[in-house]
Amino acid sequence: MTNFDPYQPEQPAPQYAVQPYATQPYVTQPGYPMAAYPVLRTSGLAVAGMVVGILALVGFWIPVADLLLGFLAIGLSWAGIVQGGKPGYTGKGMGIAGLVCGILGVIPAVVVMLFFFGLFAAAGACGIAC
Repeated sequence: MTNFDPYQPEQPAPQYAVQPYATQPYVTQPGYPMAAYPVLRTSGLAVAGMVVGILALVGFWIPVADLLLGFLAIGLSWAGIVQGGKPGYTGKGMGIAGLVCGILGVIPAVVVMLFFFGLFAAAGACGIAC
């Protein structure tokens, strides 16, 4: 049996001398330089295609201008996708987004333009008092 009294103050822990930390020099391996990562550039064509595609999507109610914007967005975005796939370039996703926005902007623009020109054709063929 031991004489352990929990109400007695504990004995202080013995102090040990601090051991010096032995540092080893960092040795570089000769002939193995650090690899430099290439700087990736965002494709400007993809950015321009996406911006023009968004403008085409928003302005679908403008008959002729939207068709020009839509086809310009499709062309720029296609070129941006091609350029974004090359090494050193990014922006393939922006090119795809611009392509989708350009296509979705052209479809209602064609419908609105057909309605717009059909309305004028009907008014011109029949006259005002039809």
